[in-house]
Amino acid sequence: MPAFIAFGRILFAVLFIVSGAGKLLDLPATTEMIASKVTIPSVVAPYTAQAESATGMTTPQLVAILAGVTELACGVLIALNIATAFFALLLVAFIIVSTVYFHDFWNQSADAARLSLIEALKNLSLIGALFVIAGTGGRRGASPIAYQDV
Repeated sequence: MPAFIAFGRILFAVLFIVSGAGKLLDLPATTEMIASKVTIPSVVAPYTAQAESATGMTTPQLVAILAGVTELACGVLIALNIATAFFALLLVAFIIVSTVYFHDFWNQSADAARLSLIEALKNLSLIGALFVIAGTGGRRGASPIAYQDV
């Protein structure tokens, strides 16, 4: 059974590795998509201004790089079973934020809402799988957590 868990974890991580690499390899498109959807809250605006002046990049560019690196790094580390629970939970937070910003079916017309709802439900499934990975991951040589432990 542990071989199936390891193999499944690796196959699951491929989604984030490819997605993160895609974001980084097509940074202008990722930046444009983020700029069109994400509004920076006024509370963090002073910090984003500091980051922009320190890096010479716009906030959407910085967010695009952060998103790509987060997905790529978390995917690789989950595949390698390194701090699996932590990085799975980090991806849970990432998916929740991206779902709220990019699949906001509650703010769209009927046709667009239907497609965004499907994407949001897929993300919900990914969150469920990440919780399973967080609950069973990072235990080299140990058996997975039993149901009675819950």
